[in-house]
Amino acid sequence: MILSICGNLFDHRGSIGEGCINIGEDGKIESITKIPKARKVEEFDNSYIIGPGIIDLHVHLRGLELSYKEDEESGTKSALQSGITLVVDMPNTKPRLNSADNIKKKLSSLNRMSYVDSSVFSAIPQKMEEVDKICDLPIAGFKVYPEDLSLREEVIRYVMEKEKLIILHPELIEAERVFDYENDARATLRGCNLESASIPIINKISEHRKRIHVTHASCPSTVLEAKRYGFTVDTTPHHLFYESSMRGCQYRVNPPLRDYITKDSLFKLLIEGAVDMVCSDHAPHSIKEKENPILCPPGIPWLGLWPWLFFKLIKLGIISIGNFFNLLSFTPAKILGIKNLGYIGEGARANIVAIDGNARWRFTKTYSKAPYTGHFLEELHGFPVKVYIGGILASEFGEVIRRPPVINPFEGKDSLKEKGV
Repeated sequence: MILSICGNLFDHRGSIGEGCINIGEDGKIESITKIPKARKVEEFDNSYIIGPGIIDLHVHLRGLELSYKEDEESGTKSALQSGITLVVDMPNTKPRLNSADNIKKKLSSLNRMSYVDSSVFSAIPQKMEEVDKICDLPIAGFKVYPEDLSLREEVIRYVMEKEKLIILHPELIEAERVFDYENDARATLRGCNLESASIPIINKISEHRKRIHVTHASCPSTVLEAKRYGFTVDTTPHHLFYESSMRGCQYRVNPPLRDYITKDSLFKLLIEGAVDMVCSDHAPHSIKEKENPILCPPGIPWLGLWPWLFFKLIKLGIISIGNFFNLLSFTPAKILGIKNLGYIGEGARANIVAIDGNARWRFTKTYSKAPYTGHFLEELHGFPVKVYIGGILASEFGEVIRRPPVINPFEGKDSLKEKGV
């Protein structure tokens, strides 16, 4: 065994009790015992929460020809400092990840540069014959965008026969034609009707296959429609905490922020358990792009802090620690179809975060190339003091200290590579 991590253990089930996580040479949890089994021991007192690493299945790491916005190293370092130990990258890159050749380039970049476990979603290819080539690659699934619902229905149907996870951007193509400078107008013009109407369309195309996940829902109607058809659904911190009255490019996102009544109704569905998980939709752009009021590309970049904005709900007594890990660790792994991530237990990969549950702090440093946003001034709660990837300490007190052995969980055993340990 390489390490025993001892303290108060938690995961989606809530408190597991005091104990020691004993980690083997393969980076997996060998056992959980009352006393440590390894020679090297990390002990944490009762104020700390020891839990599974956070999984963010909706991030935009950019890279390739968009590396000036963000790249695989800067984005995953930002994730690591925040206790996020697996990210899944979205395919609206340049070049677009809609061919096997482009996906291979992206996977190669992740393999060389990522500081956390990672994979990608493929875009829906334009040609049917490309689907089989893509399905042979270690991807998390396919992303369906609004234009795909209108232009590539037959390709989507063929993709669904492969039984890969489908992740849906829930808007109709008409929403993409809306342009307005301010968020309140965009919330009206790019309304909830254009968002929730996409759900029955994807259901019809799917012919009742149920491995469909609806991402960044901004409206209660979208959540309810997803549940009606048996789909899983997530939302984002910005759709839960921010509203359309917040003006300016820094708060421009797709789907747009909603009015406070819609936002609060979405929040209520989260508390009631209708929302399956939370992800960031981390979407960085250069400062020059964001300062251009005409261009104003949508997206909030916050891989380095968003879980600890969400953690405040624990301190307010709105959710439990178990709810936190269910929404941010266990259910994302379950939706992705990864059986050995997102929980504390024998055989699980030892992606672990040690949290100072009493910490109150403000974000001052990011590894991201997009270090602008008003929410950096938010008061955050809970602090990821130490983050382990495969049992290797990779981040300490918000500082990335090494590049750990990382994997693409959709590859075989040979995906584990020693990187800078």
